[in-house]
Order: sequence, then structure tokens, then C-alpha cells
Amino acid sequence: SFRPPYHRTMSFDIKDYGDADKKLLRRLEREGAFSEVYARPVDIRRVNVDVMGKWVSEKLTEMLGFEDEVVVNLVTNLLTQRTDALSGQPKKLDARLLQVQVTGFLAKQARPFVTELWELLLDAQDSKHGIPTKFLEEKKKQLQQQQQHSGGRRGGRVARGAVGTGDADRRQQKPPPGFPQKTKKRDRPSDDESDESDE
Repeated sequence: SFRPPYHRTMSFDIKDYGDADKKLLRRLEREGAFSEVYARPVDIRRVNVDVMGKWVSEKLTEMLGFEDEVVVNLVTNLLTQRTDALSGQPKKLDARLLQVQVTGFLAKQARPFVTELWELLLDAQDSKHGIPTKFLEEKKKQLQQQQQHSGGRRGGRVARGAVGTGDADRRQQKPPPGFPQKTKKRDRPSDDESDESDE
């Protein structure tokens, strides 16, 4: 499992949340409900949100067993929301709130889902194109497999073509010595030609 290089005791800045949120987050933090990886901040501006949104949709569909647009939109909105809806102030992306929000849909799977998502976001923000290196490696492997498959098919067609050409050449070859050679049948002479030969 992932072990980030920082102190194990987490301390979050929760001054931006209401009293109810503060109490809930503190209680869950005391209970150890949050992953340690949440302490590392994510700058969503450095992440390719379209690519991550696709992953969120596929992952949630896999976990739920069906496509749920409500929870998918909830997660993607939380990822892309830059300002607080009430205060209009800049809003930080908070994995703890994300986990709390999706718990009603995912129950015990909420923490594993948000933990995996957060690790991918951390990787993506350090990547050149804002895409997790895991995705890039998987795409590279997929392309290599496609190239090998297409190369094998081309090789098979070339081999079959070579066999066919050989067959045609053999058909055009003369039979070996000792075998009767086929000769064209000459047309029978006409009656006039026969008479002329008699004379």
C-alpha cells in the first residue's frame, strides 16, 4: 500500500468549513476514517480533468454494478469546483469531504475509491500532460499489443500469398521426365484437305 514520505499524524486546516462540517471531520479523523494520502494537496489546475472524469465514471460503474450519473456528476463537480458556492471564495479540493459525500452511495467502498482517486490525482499533477503515469503506461502497452497483432496478421497474409504463388508456379512447370506431356489435339482435316492430299 502507498506510504507517503511525511509524518503519520495528520493535521488538516478546517477553518473554511462550517461548525457541523468541522465537528464531523474531527470525529472521523479521530476514528481514523481517512487515508494518510489525503494530507498531500492536489492542484486540480494541473490535472487533465477530462481523463480523470472518464476514469471516475468507469470506476464507479464497476463498483456499483451499474451506471449512476448522480454520483458520477457529484464526484466530477467536487473535483472541478474552484469557488465556494456560498462565499464565492477560492475552494481547495478536499479528499475528506469527497469521501464523506460519496459514503452514502459507496458505503465501505468510499475510502478505497477516494484513496485510489487521490493517488492518481497526485500522480497526474506531477505529470507533463496532467495524466497519471499509470494511464500512459497502460495506453503504451495497448498500442504495442495492437501493433504486434496487426503485424502478425500482415505476416500471415504474406505467407499465404507466397504459398499461392508457389502453387501457380508449380502448375506452370513441365511434368518431370517419364510422365506423358499433354499435347494439343489437332483438328481433323477437312474433306477438301483430304482430297488434295490424295491427288
